[in-house]
Amino acid sequence: MDVEERLDPLLTRFWEETRLRAVVPDTPPRSADPPQPLRATWTAIADLLGLGYGERDGAVITKGKTLMRARTTPSAGALYPFEVMLALRGDTGYELYAYDVVGCCLRHTGAASFTDVAELLDRPASGPRLPDAVVVPAGRPWQSMRKYGRRGYLYTLLDGGHAATNIALAAEDAGFRALVRLRLDRRRAADLLGLAGRCREPQALVELTAPADRRTHPHGPASNPFAVPIWRGRDEAPVEDLTAAEIAAWKSVQSISAFHNPTTLPPAYGSSRSLAAGPRPTAEPSTEGAAAVRLAPAGNPGPLRFRTAVLRRRSAKGFRPARIGADDLGKVLVHTGRRTAMDCVDGPLPALRVLIRDVEGIEPGSYVYDPDDHVLLRIGDGGDDAALTGACMGQGVVHNAALLLVLHAPVRPLLGARGRQGLAELHFHAAGAAQRLCLGAAEQGLGITCLGGFDTGRVADLVHLEGPEEVVYVLAGGVPDESAVKWDRAPVAYSHGLGPGPAQDR
Repeated sequence: MDVEERLDPLLTRFWEETRLRAVVPDTPPRSADPPQPLRATWTAIADLLGLGYGERDGAVITKGKTLMRARTTPSAGALYPFEVMLALRGDTGYELYAYDVVGCCLRHTGAASFTDVAELLDRPASGPRLPDAVVVPAGRPWQSMRKYGRRGYLYTLLDGGHAATNIALAAEDAGFRALVRLRLDRRRAADLLGLAGRCREPQALVELTAPADRRTHPHGPASNPFAVPIWRGRDEAPVEDLTAAEIAAWKSVQSISAFHNPTTLPPAYGSSRSLAAGPRPTAEPSTEGAAAVRLAPAGNPGPLRFRTAVLRRRSAKGFRPARIGADDLGKVLVHTGRRTAMDCVDGPLPALRVLIRDVEGIEPGSYVYDPDDHVLLRIGDGGDDAALTGACMGQGVVHNAALLLVLHAPVRPLLGARGRQGLAELHFHAAGAAQRLCLGAAEQGLGITCLGGFDTGRVADLVHLEGPEEVVYVLAGGVPDESAVKWDRAPVAYSHGLGPGPAQDR
């Protein structure tokens, strides 16, 4: 009897099913060379993508059983529910690419004519006005909604806004002219980039125009050594099949998405900061007659060491019980005054209130931040530790935080006046302000983390919001504790009060 016949048939089947085999393609793969010779502008844009939205040095974090390296922008639950697409200007048209962050490569996906891109940008097809590149963060709601439900759609807007803002800042730091567009034809953009029917939503469009000397200047070493993209050919671009759950999630946001319900708001070009002055409380402050707390530096913000700050930025996992300096706080807040060229300068901006808990020289309490004069105006106390923790869904990360930064806006009147487009623009600006705060904190060596899970009413009470003002986004800051664990990266959404055990244990 043959030896194989004496084997357990189930064990034999298992061995056969799991045997390693080489898969020989029917046709050899095409060359991975780009369709046109790489231009200096293309390599420069690839470099700034690595800075704006690439992997960076730091600890590899665990999300369930998946290992991933941290990136230069934050994300709720480290899910990064968006993809970055781009069009690069060539001699005869634009070449289309997808920026694969995990694979650290640019995958060629197709081509577009000058006319196609010009129609998307509402510009003439001829002449020097067409940009060297168009970068489009495209939200993939299911990536966030499968963990956070319908609220995950808002995280998609915030996370994509962080990336778009950071890419624009990286471009400006490299000498490019950047223009952020939010009032774009999202359906036309999806068709152009090959996203139609893929449950993806173009959220913003960043035009990049290189300085004159960049067109011939040889590129140097990568600014972010952890994100040096490889150029891949079109045949190497995988297409992921859509699941029934992702399609259902996409359909569930059709009534609130600007992609499905476009609003015809005309472009309003100009330069915009990321914060509004915001309303003053109608009630008398508890410290009537108290002088405004003037922050340093006064006047325009100094230069941001962007490349250093963006690679140093971390989402703090916790904070040590330590005090931060008032000057450091001022140097963080001042960066929200930096202006970005946009097509929606008449759009909604969030305002900022600061809950001071342990800042040298500033009395604890709730403050209005006035970006015009760069001052804090005290409006009352800010509650105790239990009130803070409860307002932030019991998240341990806020323990010992020296301050809480609360971005807010009159949401309901805004939605009534501007609809879905207003929702998208508000969350983009909130993300833009948060990204600048993150970079400013990194430059000062402070810890900061973005919180998507919070009780809107309880946070509003802490900072004395009134009338139609509602909380949009919350950040906590202080002296970072590297030994802490940030539970929003866990598979269960602890930041939303979900998970095993009583609420006081979370």
